[in-house]
Amino acid sequence: MSRNQRVVGAAENVDLREAEDVTPFDRDVDERRVIACYCCTCEDSATLLVEPGRTRRWEHDEQHPSHVVDYWREDAGGEST
Repeated sequence: MSRNQRVVGAAENVDLREAEDVTPFDRDVDERRVIACYCCTCEDSATLLVEPGRTRRWEHDEQHPSHVVDYWREDAGGEST
């Protein structure tokens, strides 16, 4: 693919039936959150300590819009939700 092209959407063989557009960044924005991030494309990962009011996603996701990124919220006991 040339560098001046932009990827939009997903390949036809990707099952998005259970995919949702709401991430842990969009939920409970009035409280502090611990959000784990994992890039399924390049296997990069991060754990973010998110302050109240933040809805901006992981910088890696913003810089690489064609990558598939998983987000999940971890509670105070280390459990993921």
